[in-house]
Order: sequence, then C-alpha cells, then structure tokens
Amino acid sequence: MAQVRIQHSLSDGEKNYLSGRKLCVQKCLVKNNISCTLSKVPNIAILGSGGGERAMVGMLGSLSQMGDQGLLDAALYISGVSGSTWCMASLYEKANWSSDMEHIKVVAERLRHGSVSLKDRVWHLIGYYRANAHFSLTDVWAALVVPEIVKKIDESTLSNYQTFHDKDPYPIYTVINQDYKYENVQYETFFELTPHEAGYTLAGAFVETSNFGSIFNKGVLTTSKPEMDMTYLQGLCGSVLADREVILKTLKEWLEGGENTKALKVHKGVQLLSTVVDLQLCQYTGSDYPAPLLQTANELLLGKMGLDGCMLHLNFDGKCSTDQNEQIHTVTCAVSMFFFKWNEDLVNLEVSEELDVFVKILDKVNEKSPDELVEGGGNDELLKKLIDGVKKEAVALQSHAGPRLILQVLELNYCILRGEDWTHLVVELNTLLKGQKTVSGRDLMINGDEWLEADLKSRKKLALGLSLDIVKSFWSWFPDLNNAIWDSMVKKILTFFEGLFWIWGTHYNYLHSVNAPHIDQMLLQSETTRFEDAGLLVNSPYMSALRAEREIDLIISFDFSAGSPMETLTETAKECKVLGISFPAINYTESDVSSPKGFYVFKGLKKAPTVIHIPLFNVENCGSELEDYREKYRTFQGAYSPEMIEDLMKKAGENVLNNKEYLLREIKDIIKQK
Repeated sequence: MAQVRIQHSLSDGEKNYLSGRKLCVQKCLVKNNISCTLSKVPNIAILGSGGGERAMVGMLGSLSQMGDQGLLDAALYISGVSGSTWCMASLYEKANWSSDMEHIKVVAERLRHGSVSLKDRVWHLIGYYRANAHFSLTDVWAALVVPEIVKKIDESTLSNYQTFHDKDPYPIYTVINQDYKYENVQYETFFELTPHEAGYTLAGAFVETSNFGSIFNKGVLTTSKPEMDMTYLQGLCGSVLADREVILKTLKEWLEGGENTKALKVHKGVQLLSTVVDLQLCQYTGSDYPAPLLQTANELLLGKMGLDGCMLHLNFDGKCSTDQNEQIHTVTCAVSMFFFKWNEDLVNLEVSEELDVFVKILDKVNEKSPDELVEGGGNDELLKKLIDGVKKEAVALQSHAGPRLILQVLELNYCILRGEDWTHLVVELNTLLKGQKTVSGRDLMINGDEWLEADLKSRKKLALGLSLDIVKSFWSWFPDLNNAIWDSMVKKILTFFEGLFWIWGTHYNYLHSVNAPHIDQMLLQSETTRFEDAGLLVNSPYMSALRAEREIDLIISFDFSAGSPMETLTETAKECKVLGISFPAINYTESDVSSPKGFYVFKGLKKAPTVIHIPLFNVENCGSELEDYREKYRTFQGAYSPEMIEDLMKKAGENVLNNKEYLLREIKDIIKQK
C-alpha cells in the first residue's frame, strides 16, 4: 500500500538515477580536458526561470548551445519554473534527448510552425472536466491556452520518465503552495515534482509521483486517482500567465468558433454568455463599457433575477469603476448559477456538456481572490442581504441551531469586511460548533490562541476557510431543515463563499491527518491544497537546488525574467536568510541592473553552492539594442513568430557561446574544492 514518506532524504529512485548520470558527467568533463575521479564529480544544477514563451524559447536556445559546446552532460539536474518547464516537457518527450541535439531542432520547428486546433483543445478540457473532482482554472489554462503556446497536447506522465530516460539530467518541476504564498516564507511553501516523487522540497514530505492527486488519509493511500498528464503539469507550473483576460479571449474564440457552439449564435442564452464575456473583457482591460453592449445585456437580462432575489439590470453609463465591476460580477454569478434553468431547451442537446463546461469556466473566471475580499469590493452589501434573508426565514424556527450558526458565520465575515470587532463572534461560533465534524470526520473549531496571535490578514483567511467548511457540512448536521427555502438559501451562501476564492491547482492533500509535528498544522488539517506557478513568489527554482540532500556544488542559472535582471538573486537571498539556508552573498552595482553583463559568479562559502547567473538580455549579446530586445520579447503578448523564435534562441545561445571558458573555469575550481 502506497504511503507518504516523511524524511529529509532523496528517494531511492532519484539516488539510483543519479549514480548512472554521474558517469555521463565524468565522461563530459574528460572530453573537456578536466581530470576528475567519479568521487570528485561535481553536482551541477541548471536552473531555468519563468517568463512565458520568452523563457521557453530562451531555455531551448541555452540548452541547445550547452549541447553544441559539449557542456550539457556536465549537469546532474535541470530544474525549471513556469515557461522553462514548458521547454523541459518538450525536450523530455524523447528518451535521452540530451544525447541527440537534433531533437531540439524538432521542438524548435514545432514552435515555429506547429498548431493544435481549438476543437482538440476543447475536447481535452472536457476530459479534464469529466475526470477532475477539483476542476479549476488550472485545467482551463492547461487545456485551452498552454497547447497553443507549446504546440502540442502531451498525454504522457512525469512518472513515465523513470524508465524512459537514463542519460538525461534529472528533471525537477517546481510550483508553490498557494496558501503559504501570503504568509511569511515557510518550509511548506515550496513544492517539487520529479519522475519518482512529488513533495515539499524543504519540509521533507513526499509521495510517489504516480500517486500525486490521489486520496490519502493519515499517510496511507485510500483512493487511487489517475496521474496528471504533462499538459496539465505544464499548466500547473506555468500559471503565472493565466490571467483572466487571456482565458476570456479564449472563451470568446470557443463560443464563436466552436464546431458545435457557433451553430447556436442566434440563441438568446448563448448571446447572453457572449455578452457577459465581452463585459468581463472590458472589465479586465480597463476599457469603458460600450453603450450598445450594455443595452444588449439588459435586453437579454429582462425579467431575470439574481442570487439576492432582485431583478438583474446594469444601471450605469458605461464608465469603468469599482461599482460597475461589482454589477458585472453579480450578473456573471447569476448567469453561471441559473444558465440551464433559464435555457431548459439546451439541457438535452449534444452541445449541453460543452456549454456546461463553458459556464463553469465563466464562473471560475469571475471568482475573487482573498486579497480582493480584504479590499471589500461590494461584498459587504451582498453579505448584508444574505444576513437579512436568513433572519427573515429563521423567524418561524426561533432558536434552531442551524440558522443561528449560519447567521454567526455571515456576521463574522460581515464584521471583518467592515473593520468592526468580531472577537465575540468567534467565541459564540465555537459554542455552536462544539461536537460538530465535517463530512470527512474533521473537527471544526477556531483555535482561540491561534486566532489571538494571528495578524489581520491571517484572521480573515481563517474565517473564510471555516465559513466555507461550515456551509459545505451544513446538511449533514441539520437534515431536518431540508426544504426548498433553506436549500436555496444555503446554496446562495455556499456560492458566495466559494466565489471569494481565486481557485488554482486544487488537489487532494496527501498530508491530510498525517502525524508530522514539524509540518504546519494548517496544512495537515486541510483536505485539499492549491498549487500555482512558483514564479508568483520567486521566478527561479533555487530552492530545488538548495535542498540539502542534493549537495549541489554549482548552480548555472539562466534568467529569462522581465524586470530587474538581479531580482531572482536578491529575493532568493532574502528567503534563504529567513529559512536559515546557506546562499552566496549577492553584491552588485546599479550598472548591473541598467546594463547587465552576460555572466556573473557569486562564490559559495562553506555549505553554499557557487552561483553562475546569466541574464537573457545583456550588453554583451544585445549591445545598444538592449531595451529594444526587452520590449520585443515581452511576457504578456501573442505567440512569437518563427523569425522571433529563431532570433531569441540565437541570443540565448550566445550567452553560453560567449562564456564557455568561464563556465569551464568555474567547474574546475569546484572540483579543486572537493
């Protein structure tokens, strides 16, 4: 029976793989006239930062030139964030690709001229929708958008790499736990996926990669689920680009160009979906709402009621503002909730599943993040209406515990949004929750000491998470209330709380109820976890290389980030200081920011590895055109043309070609130190 592994050690699979890979490293060094015994072989990790398609193509060009210069086989590991993982996935499609540089040309050609049809992407998405109990925007991004960039739908799995490769650098894909991104840097933040294990890089808690996504209880596998495919993994790792505007544009394309949906253009329900997408696109681009669009929306909404029981109507003049955005949010929630109720003639059509997926996506695009909750955004008004509605319906029930509990939950969140004192509500909530458990058997209480010690943002998150759990468990506690009125009321409240979460990469938490005192208790108590692009924290996978058990001697970091060319270094140094991890001193001048060089060395001392830092665009490969290149290859833009891909690969490759001797010199120095 599969079990969770709580240990600060490498998996047996990784150890065995590395023993073979070190022979390749030794042969590479000998070919470069570097004498080295097997025991002195340095542990070298190549890192690729995020940066969307720029990072993918830049990583491809860098690795291609590393291979051409006979340096690629010096690497024991390759680790990536975001766009660099797209490059990695494309390369590892072929067994032992690092010994066959022709495969890089094949991938480059596919990027230049390949394509994946919208029909194929939609059907892959529907497959995710059918199979994933935690369908989220990661599924949408992975299926609809990522294949458009990488030009392939890859249905293989990461665990396939165990037997598929034996001569390539060991690959490490990285993400972060979304819930810990908002906290001070913690060991539970950083997560990695390798062919053998997936788990928390620094906390030392792992599960076999083939079982990541399955259901565990107390560290033991209880229900096996299919392993994610590489297309989904690329979407999970590369979700920093997954903004709502890009997804909305893809939804628009789907609705208007889909094989089935385009035949329904004249249907009023489909027209309403299209109109809502247009309204949200205006919202996320900051554009004013065109008067004809508002008129069309109101005509299609005539006679329809929202979640609060009021008639839906957009009553503003087209100017973009917080109030107008909130009206769009309210309308979209209603359309998502009641679409098939309003359009019953679509329920049994062949296209109904496609439309159902479309509506679910529209609902998830409309979700709000915890940060947006903190800012208010009109949620206090909707909460007040929900509170009034519960009070009205609870009059006849007098002191029934169910309505009282719901009221306490709503009033707690209302006080938080209004900045009012809510401490007394926590005490009352705990009284009502005494003895209650979730459907999975977990106790639901607010820890008084934890609450008092938490800062404002942490308290808000605690309250929101508790509220969602309570509403989900409501009917298991109060089945006697099960009538049409209360069923509708609880559904509205559940929809409200779910809508406050910006959901990405939700998976079953394999650490649920595990006995691991050194791991944060919030993580151990949660039945699910949410993962996202590691570039949303730090845009390079340093933590995977700094995992102590890997004993990395030299890091070669290719940085394809936008913004300051030294940012990933300085941010990593700050995190390492907090976490007590050895990292080189990072010293640089202002000119290194404005006019970066193509090669930096930060020497490691004691346990810290030496870091070679290589910014993509620099004065050595771009000269006076540095700013032009930064502007030409932006993170958020359409797919690069064939000419751009060829040019970018060449620029990235020049950073290796120009600095080959410096790379070899640092490798020699590392061996001397060993």
